[in-house]
Amino acid sequence: MADKRTLITKTAVKEAMLELLSQTAFNYITVSSLCREAGVGRATFYTHYTGLTDVVDELADDAINATKRAKTDGISSIVQLAEKMRKSTEPSALEPYMDLLPVCQRVADNPKYKVLFKDAFVSEYIIMRIYRKERDANISWLCKNYRISSEQADKLFLFAIMGAFEVNRAMGWKKDDSWYNVQKVLLTFLEGGYNALKKL
Repeated sequence: MADKRTLITKTAVKEAMLELLSQTAFNYITVSSLCREAGVGRATFYTHYTGLTDVVDELADDAINATKRAKTDGISSIVQLAEKMRKSTEPSALEPYMDLLPVCQRVADNPKYKVLFKDAFVSEYIIMRIYRKERDANISWLCKNYRISSEQADKLFLFAIMGAFEVNRAMGWKKDDSWYNVQKVLLTFLEGGYNALKKL
């Protein structure tokens, strides 16, 4: 367990990274500029991190941990949300079910961490971290519910999470009527595909 001083230092560094990302692209952030923003020395920084991506890793984990988790996650929650969307008539009807959204969308909804998804490098880095953290549970669920191999399940999960990520990035991570209508079509399409897998 980290001591209080370490927690204070790491919090300062992570908050500084979020602040810098709100002003400039990750590729232009340096350890020196991050240390200046955080008010820590380079030696202190390197006591806790090997580089800037370590800070992004911690921010990604913080964002995931701060996100309300669905009772079921990944592909299973997509199937449930598709069913809810099919029965709803307007976006507001879905508000109680937003925890069924893919984890990348739920993380991006958090105002504190939204800036992470506005940077091209950081957003792609984080989505791959989410994929790695969530893949085992999703592969297990897919193999249990459909007659597919682990490799097929892995690629199906990658397709689902990257597809959701790219569509939401293209739409600016906004949840307006346009987003709702697009999601309804996409989720209905995906649900049909998952149902078809049961017939293989």
